[in-house]
Amino acid sequence: MKTVDPSVYSKDYYLNDCTGYREFKKSFGEILEPRLARIVKEIPSVKDLEVLDIGCGRGEMVFWVAKKGAEAVGIDYSPSAIKLAEQAQKKKSLAIREKTQFIQMKAETLKFPDKTFDAVFLIEVLEHLYPQQTEKVRGEICRVLKDNGFLFVHTAPSRWFNDFAYRYYSYPVSTIVVSLWNFLSGKKYPNLAPWKNLRTESYKVMHINETNYFYLKKLFSKFGFKGRIRSTNITVLKPVLSWKDALFNFLVFLYPLSNYFPLNILWGNDFIAFWRTHEKS
Repeated sequence: MKTVDPSVYSKDYYLNDCTGYREFKKSFGEILEPRLARIVKEIPSVKDLEVLDIGCGRGEMVFWVAKKGAEAVGIDYSPSAIKLAEQAQKKKSLAIREKTQFIQMKAETLKFPDKTFDAVFLIEVLEHLYPQQTEKVRGEICRVLKDNGFLFVHTAPSRWFNDFAYRYYSYPVSTIVVSLWNFLSGKKYPNLAPWKNLRTESYKVMHINETNYFYLKKLFSKFGFKGRIRSTNITVLKPVLSWKDALFNFLVFLYPLSNYFPLNILWGNDFIAFWRTHEKS
């Protein structure tokens, strides 16, 4: 089965390129980078649950889950990821170490019994999986989830947002807004990155399955999952420190209107999805 070479996810990548590397090197996973800190606010309570984090990387989400009172297992097919997570684990308290476990494992062949976990996280993983892999992973998730368990997904970016909304709307509008504000204020605020610079070389190698709203709906409806899929644009929104930031987000990203159908079809860059197994039809 075709996969992204796990060697791409190297120690150097996790410590010098992967989002959140500065926070990780500073705190060994205690401090969540701003984007992830916003994502976790969408996750229901995990207290006293058994949680599986697929594609755990350096282990930040596993440690977060343990601090919230859950037992957590993180898996990743990258040996570098697991090694870094285990090194960070040694820095934790005994209570956190006892609640966490890291295993090198492929998501397509989970080595757990049926109905093992109350919750499964798939955070910023789908875009790294080829379609055939995704089908296998979906089946494995359904198998290991307990009755009334839940799946939490975050995925970004959306190809439609990058290639259409960002290229032909967000970046041009941002250029106008920033230029006008700089002229009026006499300051030099930076503009958004040009569309041609959005996809770095490592990005092109790893993000082989940029998703969209309809892809997610189709993917999980095949297994009878019913739940919420919504846009958040967490990955692109300007942090709101004043009314100017809120206005910028509205003009450039149509936020918060971009959260809702049908605008999220093009203006939704990232999606959060939440399903419970008892909602199967």
